[in-house]
Amino acid sequence: MMQTQTEHYQEIQSRIIGQVGALAEALPHCALAQIVQGIDDIRCLARDNGFAAVETLASHLESAVAGGGYRAAILTYLDAMSDAAGAPQGALPAAMQEAWLASVAVRLGH
Repeated sequence: MMQTQTEHYQEIQSRIIGQVGALAEALPHCALAQIVQGIDDIRCLARDNGFAAVETLASHLESAVAGGGYRAAILTYLDAMSDAAGAPQGALPAAMQEAWLASVAVRLGH
């Protein structure tokens, strides 16, 4: 029997949340290259399945890490990505992208 769209969404959502959680747990023991690869894996999974909010956050996190981002910021982004996995699928209006990014800035105290 084929999966319904809802089942597929829930499966991808739980995969994203699982990958985010695993990366957060592994963070203290990971090399920067492993962190970047983990973020990229999440970003691609999100992009391929219409989780635009997660994709946007992952993309910005990749930039932050590449620019020497500190680990506290990484955890904050990962928390936001986990939250964003629950956002509606599909294209993300610019205002929503800004809202997700602002939520990270607020969590970081900027």
